[in-house]
Amino acid sequence: MAMADKQTGFFSKLFIGRGKKIEEMKTLYIENRLITFSITSKPPLIERLFKKNPKPIKSKIQMIANGSTCGVAYYDPRGVEIVEAEVDEKNIQKSDYSDDMLVTRGNALARRILRRRVGGNLSLDVEDIKSVYRPYHVAFYGKMSEGGKIYYVPIAADMCSVGKTF
Repeated sequence: MAMADKQTGFFSKLFIGRGKKIEEMKTLYIENRLITFSITSKPPLIERLFKKNPKPIKSKIQMIANGSTCGVAYYDPRGVEIVEAEVDEKNIQKSDYSDDMLVTRGNALARRILRRRVGGNLSLDVEDIKSVYRPYHVAFYGKMSEGGKIYYVPIAADMCSVGKTF
């Protein structure tokens, strides 16, 4: 509850929350897709000039796509542990977007990242799509009623965050 109050900004508390307190906290598991792309790019110019049959460079990149917002981020598996757990069905939120839409968004971000690092033309092919569920603690402000709007603050329970790097 303290983390939810910290993440809620002053204007959100003033205008949206209208002084409401946290009425309920739930833990929801939101479906994410872990997409693995195989990358094929041309060898460097020097290698193409001096080698007889240069081989293309192959590697992999992983992206994670949020099923509820269609947001995509680079996934670095170091230090992240995927755990299997039994969860009540009512706490699971399935993806709102199709795999094709998530793959398209992941492909666009991967190309943007790789163009800065590798440059040139490259080929991205989907190698694997895996469904994972990320836990979120959700704080609801005010009473929930059918057809009414409610202000809520999601907090990643796995403590993984999505951030920009420069």
